[in-house]
Amino acid sequence: MSAARSGDLRAALAAGRITIGFDGELGTEIVAASGQQVVLKLRIEPRHLQPNAIVHGGVWAALAETAASIGASLNTSKQVAGIENHTSFLRAISDGEVTVTADPIHPGRSTQVWNVVISDQASGVPGPVARSTVRLYVLPDGRPGRATNQP
Repeated sequence: MSAARSGDLRAALAAGRITIGFDGELGTEIVAASGQQVVLKLRIEPRHLQPNAIVHGGVWAALAETAASIGASLNTSKQVAGIENHTSFLRAISDGEVTVTADPIHPGRSTQVWNVVISDQASGVPGPVARSTVRLYVLPDGRPGRATNQP
């Protein structure tokens, strides 16, 4: 959801599900969302697995950035864009459902930092499967920039 249009975010929040873009392809569900906490769910499916039959690390990084981006967007009237995503993969899983919980560490005016924990309570194994720190840039004019090829 980095730099997502506000209409897309409002529609996803109303539906409880992200239906467009990469997150739509993942099947990300929105359980709760505010500027103070975001909770997402994802049912693990074969499309989320890497060749060794465990969830691909990119799924965890994408979920973390999505949760943090939604929360950061709800903390400002401007658009946000992810500028750093540090995700640690703590435990491999192959199926089930995960809960993604994002909480702000620094909800600033120009940058925000969010802590994200991804867990699967159903396995009975304590501790998260992944955790992330995501830093986002609050776009000063509210719009994503356009890259140029000029020297």
